[in-house]
Amino acid sequence: MADKSEKKGGLNGLLEKIPIGNLLNGRPWIIFAVIGVVVVGIIVAVIVAVTGRRGGGQSTVVTPGMLTVAIVAGEDRFAQHGADGTLVGSEPELAAALAEAEGLTLKIVEAATVSEALSLIDTGAVDLSLGRISDGRNLTGYALSNEYGRCGLFLVTALHDYTDSLAMMTGYSVAVMDTVQTTAQSITGYEYISPRSYTDAVTLGKDVRDRAINMGICSERDALSLVKSFPDGLQTQQIAGGPMEHYVAVFPARQASHAMVMNAVIASMEE
Repeated sequence: MADKSEKKGGLNGLLEKIPIGNLLNGRPWIIFAVIGVVVVGIIVAVIVAVTGRRGGGQSTVVTPGMLTVAIVAGEDRFAQHGADGTLVGSEPELAAALAEAEGLTLKIVEAATVSEALSLIDTGAVDLSLGRISDGRNLTGYALSNEYGRCGLFLVTALHDYTDSLAMMTGYSVAVMDTVQTTAQSITGYEYISPRSYTDAVTLGKDVRDRAINMGICSERDALSLVKSFPDGLQTQQIAGGPMEHYVAVFPARQASHAMVMNAVIASMEE
């Protein structure tokens, strides 16, 4: 009768009996990592093939053979100008990866604001827009990718004011950028402040600097821009334990197939 111990060992035991097992050196998880990469590659290939047969792919882009992408250059890790003036960062890289997956050349159009980037989709000038666009915004009528990045909200305060939460801020007058208003409502203590909606970040910064309002809530990109614009009047801190913005690529509603390819690209870049 065979020794029961010979029946044990699972995957590790099996791998030890075949040549590849020696290469893995007792680390079978490598196989699953490789399988994951292969599966994502297959998904991209299948989606691209299917969208091509259904009139997608090159036939559904603004310019045949080209993927036109609007990107908001925020001069941060997501999108900034390199030494040669071209855009670099995680968003240009994501756009390039999508273009490669779909067999298209890439054209990047710079947008000054998220509103402009979305309007370029509305007018049919671009195939998609990137720019730290949060799924917390009103994006009804668009096709959205999965999340490709995230970041918390920030408090903009007067210089030397290190407040990083709304604790004990009951009754305080707090400016809230309209672009983060939905997300901001999840901040602990938000229900006890007196929020005032702002559509312009510079106006918000001036009011905080001039003590017309106690502090402001905005995205990281707006917060850093304000501190740069008012170096002697403002500072910023990420809200401690606050909610996160989740960034998505935005496509025209009719281009959901492209969003599916983008999801596969995002998954492959996370491996």
